[in-house]
Formats: sequence, C-alpha cells, structure tokens
Amino acid sequence: MQDRRREQRWPAYLRGRISFANRFSAVDCLIRNTSPRGARLAVHNSAVVPDEFDLAIPRKGTEVRVRARWRSFEIIGVEVVTAPAADAPIPIGLARRIRDLEAANDSLRRRLAQDD
Repeated sequence: MQDRRREQRWPAYLRGRISFANRFSAVDCLIRNTSPRGARLAVHNSAVVPDEFDLAIPRKGTEVRVRARWRSFEIIGVEVVTAPAADAPIPIGLARRIRDLEAANDSLRRRLAQDD
C-alpha cells in the first residue's frame, strides 16, 4: 500500500468541535492526527457531517474551515480550506487576563525598583 500523503502528519489527541448549518448544528469530535493542511477526525457518525464545515480546536484556540476528503463511518479525513486569520480578534476573557497580568507585572517592577 502506497502512502499518498504530501506532508508529515503528527499524532494528536485533541478535542474538537464540528459546526455547520450557520453554527446551528454542532458535533464533538476527536482529532487523531494533524498536518499543516489537514487532519483525521474521529466522529461518532460521520454521515451527519456535511462535506464542508468549521472545525474548532479549543485547546489551541483556533478554528478553521475544512472540507472532507474521505470518510468512513467513524473517521473523516479533512483538508484545510481557510486557515484562521492572523489578525483574528482576541477573545474578551483572554484580553482581560492579559491586561490583568500586565498590570501585575508593572506592579512587581515598581516594587523591585523601590527595593534597589
């Protein structure tokens, strides 16, 4: 059997969320391996998933548009159609956390400067 992959894939064990129909429908999945251009997803019933959908990876804080390239009953091989924008907005909770940490850093710097 010849391997037709164009690039290296890395094993993964990440929780994912498939959303479609303008985000009115969603299905949980398990991301089993990844590459820069695609992934292999384990899904309970791949028949309910359309050929093109959004894939969110909460642990990485990313979401991409993907297209199914092949599928079996519980596995879907997908390719990335559109990658996330480089200047995507930061979630408000993360922005607040960053602001709080920056304030704490400034406070610590002032305290260190006073001790010198």
